[in-house]
Amino acid sequence: MFKFICNRLLQAIPVLIIIITMTFFMARLAPGGPFTQERNVSPEILEAMNEQYGLNDPWMVQYVRYLGSLLKGDLGPSFSSPGRTVNEIIADKIPVSLELGLLALTFALLVGIPVGLLAAVMKNSPADYIPMTGAMIGICLPTFVLGPLLALTFGIWLGWFNVSGWFSPSDRILPAITLALPYAAYIARLTRGGMLEILSQDYIRTARAKGVPEWKVVMKHAIKGGITPVVSYLGPAFAGLLAGSFVVETIFVIPGLGRAFVESALNRDYTLVMGTVIFYAVLLLIMNLLVDIVQVLLNPKLKFEEA
Repeated sequence: MFKFICNRLLQAIPVLIIIITMTFFMARLAPGGPFTQERNVSPEILEAMNEQYGLNDPWMVQYVRYLGSLLKGDLGPSFSSPGRTVNEIIADKIPVSLELGLLALTFALLVGIPVGLLAAVMKNSPADYIPMTGAMIGICLPTFVLGPLLALTFGIWLGWFNVSGWFSPSDRILPAITLALPYAAYIARLTRGGMLEILSQDYIRTARAKGVPEWKVVMKHAIKGGITPVVSYLGPAFAGLLAGSFVVETIFVIPGLGRAFVESALNRDYTLVMGTVIFYAVLLLIMNLLVDIVQVLLNPKLKFEEA
């Protein structure tokens, strides 16, 4: 396992370099700059601000300087939040996004796995067709449509929840459901497919022939292998939940990292855009590594091999 982890971490280095390089230059190719939207700023002051932050230097000089700071763990100052560094903003915003992502992931698992199990056990019955139809609708319905619909129905018409803010526990419900429903649909379909494949295996038929109760066949013998596709999906799913929070945090006015990223992109805050992208890239690589390790632990047939 140690060799496997070291190998994967070494492979992650060129991936991160490519992501950093592409993000750095693509951000600067966009029209405008960090201070072009400042009001009542003379060209002389604008030039002085760009000079202070080194934005007048050639892009390659800025790129090398940024890599040097990055190696020290310094993500630089935020252009849109004077007096604050990108490190401070990420440390301040990420707990909110992580809480939202974990709540959404928990909801998706609590809904998706039981629904998939029920659909697999009761194959080709209404208990299979109806949930899977709903799952397909959930997959096709984007969060920027689902979020306003939930806010309109349960926030404005019924008045059960607030439609913005992040203060009380009830403020977590609508954003978490909005973010989780598409992933719950994916998990339900993955669980159904994995369980159907396992339930057709010889050892399952042998257990049934020995008179083992059906619930024990499913919960003891089949579920461990049946949820393997779900485990494989959890890494990208959690990263997708955090990335999907960009839209949800904007809809429900949640003070998380996703909303800060959207605002930084609109304000051309190069360093905050870079810091957010790097943070999510590292998080995704770590989650994928953890998922690979869990897969091997769940399935003895798999081995830690050098990629």
